Amino acid sequence: MVVLVVLITGMASVEGWHVTRPLPVPVASSTLASVTVPGGPPVLPWPSTGQGAVNIPALGFAASSAGQAPLPIASLTKITTAVVILRDHPVPANTAGPSLTMTAADQTEYENDQSADGSVAEVVAGEVITERELLEGLLALSANNLAYTLAVWDAGSTAAFVVKMNALAASLGMTNTHYVDVAGVDPGSVSSAADVLKVAAAGMAIPTFAEVVAERSVTLPRIGTLPNLVPEIGNYGVIGIKSGYTSKAGGCMVLAGQPVIDGKAAVVLIAVIGQPVPAGIPPPTTTTTTTTAPPPPTTTIPPDEFYVPDPEKFTRPVAETLLTATERTVVPVPVAAAGKVVGTAISTWGGVRHQVAVVTSKDASLLAWPGQTIVASHSLAVPSHGRTGARVGTVSYALGTESESVPLRLSQAVPEPSLWWRLTHR
Repeated sequence: MVVLVVLITGMASVEGWHVTRPLPVPVASSTLASVTVPGGPPVLPWPSTGQGAVNIPALGFAASSAGQAPLPIASLTKITTAVVILRDHPVPANTAGPSLTMTAADQTEYENDQSADGSVAEVVAGEVITERELLEGLLALSANNLAYTLAVWDAGSTAAFVVKMNALAASLGMTNTHYVDVAGVDPGSVSSAADVLKVAAAGMAIPTFAEVVAERSVTLPRIGTLPNLVPEIGNYGVIGIKSGYTSKAGGCMVLAGQPVIDGKAAVVLIAVIGQPVPAGIPPPTTTTTTTTAPPPPTTTIPPDEFYVPDPEKFTRPVAETLLTATERTVVPVPVAAAGKVVGTAISTWGGVRHQVAVVTSKDASLLAWPGQTIVASHSLAVPSHGRTGARVGTVSYALGTESESVPLRLSQAVPEPSLWWRLTHR
C-alpha cells in the first residue's frame, strides 16, 4: 500500500507539472519603422538681396538663403541683450521681477542717446523701474538707453556685458556673430540671418521673453503707453519678435508665428537682414519761425543721417511673405492609426505556430517638414498568457522636440493548449 501510494503520488505530481508547466514565451516581432515625410524641400521665397533664414525649433528644422555671412544687424542685437539678462536674472512668467533704481549715469545715457536721435525711453535718476518694464522698453520700443542700463546692472559695464553676449553666441553655435555693443548702434555688431534665429529661438523658449515680445503695446512709468515698433505683432498670427534699422545694416526683422495644424501648434521663426531702404530725406522746414520736427525714428538711426520715414515698411513685405510660406509648408504626418497591425506574437506548441496580431491602440500624428524623417522606436514583449487587449509594448515617434507614444496591444488572446493536450503531450 505504501509503495502504491508513493507511485500514485509521484504520477499525480508529474501530471500536475505537465498541466501547469509554463509555455514557451511567444516570439514577438514588429513592422514598425521610421517615417519619411513625402516630398522634397520646398522652394522658399528668400529675399532677393540680403539674407533670409527660417527655424522651426520643435521640428528641429532650419534653412537659410545662400551666402550666410556676418552683416550689421542693428537693433536685432537687443535680442541677445535680453536673453543674457533673463538667463542671469530670471523673471517668472506674468511677474515684474526685481526693481531697479535709475542712476545719474542712466539719465545721462538717456539724454545722450536722445541727442544722437536714437531710440530711447525716458528715465530720470532716482526713478524705480522693474526688470520686466526695462525689457519691454528694450524689446518693444527698441530703447538704446535701456540696453545700457540693463547691461551695467548685470555686468558692471557694457564692455563686460558684451563679453557675456559673445559667450552666449558661441554656446549657441553662432559662428557668424560678433558683438561690440549692447544695442546694435555700432555696425561692428554683426551676425547672419541663420545665427540671429538661433538666439531668437533661445529667447522664445524663455516664457517671459515670449510674453514681452508678444505685447502689442507697453506702458512705462514716464512715457505712458506706446505701441510695439513691430505692428505685425498681434496681427496675421504673428506672436513676436523684433525689428531693427540703420543705414549700414538696412532693414532687419525677425518674426514668429504659431500656426495650429491638425490640432497641433508649432512656433515658426523667420529672419531677414540687410534689406535695402531708400536714402533718407532732409527734415522738413518752414518759412516761419516754427519748425516742424519729423516724427521720431522707429529704431536706431545714427545721428549723421537724414530722416527715413518708417524704414521697416520696405522690409515687412519680405518678412511677411517668408513667414507665410514657411507656415504653409509645415504638414501633419500620421504616424499611427488605432487598430493598425504593426507586429505579431507567435506562440509555438504541439508543433504548430499560433500567431496573434499586435496593433496600435490610438491615432497619432506629428508636424513635420517635407523630406524630414520621423524616428520610431519601440519596446515589445508578449507574455505566455496574454489576453485580448493586453498591453504588450509601446512605440514612440520623435522629431525635434516633438514626440508621440502609442501603446501596443494584442488583437486577441494568445492561444493556449487544452487540459487534455497538456495531459497527453510531453
